[in-house]
Amino acid sequence: MNQKKNLLPIGFKDILANDANIQFEYGKKLLKNFDLWGYSFIEPPIIEYEKTLSDTKNKLLNNKTLSFIDPLTKEKVSLRPDITTQLARIAEDRLFGLPKPLRLCYFGDVFRADKPKLSSDRQFKQAGVEIIGSKNLLADLEIINLSLDSLKKINFKKISLDINAPIILEKIFDDFKISSTKRISLRKLVAKKNIKEIYNFDIKLFNTLKEIIDSSGLLKKNIKKIQKIKLGSNAKKVLKDFMTICSSLLKKNYNKYKISIDLLDHRGFEYYTGITFSIFCLNSSKEVCRGGRYLTSKNKDAVGSTFLLNQFLSLKNVSKNSKKKILISYNDSFNKKLPDLRKKGWICIQNIESDNDKKIAKLHNCKFIFKNNKLYPVK
Repeated sequence: MNQKKNLLPIGFKDILANDANIQFEYGKKLLKNFDLWGYSFIEPPIIEYEKTLSDTKNKLLNNKTLSFIDPLTKEKVSLRPDITTQLARIAEDRLFGLPKPLRLCYFGDVFRADKPKLSSDRQFKQAGVEIIGSKNLLADLEIINLSLDSLKKINFKKISLDINAPIILEKIFDDFKISSTKRISLRKLVAKKNIKEIYNFDIKLFNTLKEIIDSSGLLKKNIKKIQKIKLGSNAKKVLKDFMTICSSLLKKNYNKYKISIDLLDHRGFEYYTGITFSIFCLNSSKEVCRGGRYLTSKNKDAVGSTFLLNQFLSLKNVSKNSKKKILISYNDSFNKKLPDLRKKGWICIQNIESDNDKKIAKLHNCKFIFKNNKLYPVK
């Protein structure tokens, strides 16, 4: 009789050596670049009390939280669904005495109770950066520039950037004095870019939304269209910030990146309060990084970005582990040269069974065999 397999819960999986190494190496490189930009690394616990992880600004995320009763305290605790909320808590409760704005970064696992839209995983690694305590648009630009620079530093190619301002839709509704109940159906129509039904409701609102939708696409080709759109006082402020960001990106000679705009795209940005962005790489259909401006649960201004490391593994041409391996012959276990070889970056695998060196070397994909103080190529 076959032994019954131990199955993992839906959305959880073992990440084996190659993929685990890739994620870990990318995480290290990202953190190294964050440090060069002046961001302090913070490592919060993966479990907190449910009430401290809940975010009134992001009710959708609260519904995705895995919670259970702590057998020790009998209180309800949760696995973190996001690390951004934790950094905001730490900034407000532990780092309040430090100069503002705070620049913080993180790297770790997050957990979801539901199936995320971006993947089938319910546990995945995130890395990210946050600026907490600044209203200045230079903070938004810094986060965007840092995100692009970080991906470039880890050798991602064909990087494209999408800039959005989903909050502008609510501001347009404010200017048109749309009721809260009517906004629900209007949001759904705008999300599907199906605004024909809005024509009969309000022609002026229809024309405004149509102008914005028609201006979506490559930034260079559409920036003049955006400038000509006439908006009410509330939406005009958002558009002004949006134009400041876009104009700055154009002035920075960003020809190496494909930059697109879609003011109304709000998928996954429901709780953001300003400019948002998504970054794609290597012709990927899913974001590898996303972020934007938001308010913390205590109404502190913040802007950040999150790198979705599980998406890195699904992209084509992601570099695999190319480190060269050496098999150490059975009688050379304590050779004095081994520390130097490892220091130079060689992976040294010891033959501990005294079997045929060549056979074991091939099994482990070793390019060389170290024997009697010499390296011999495996043929």
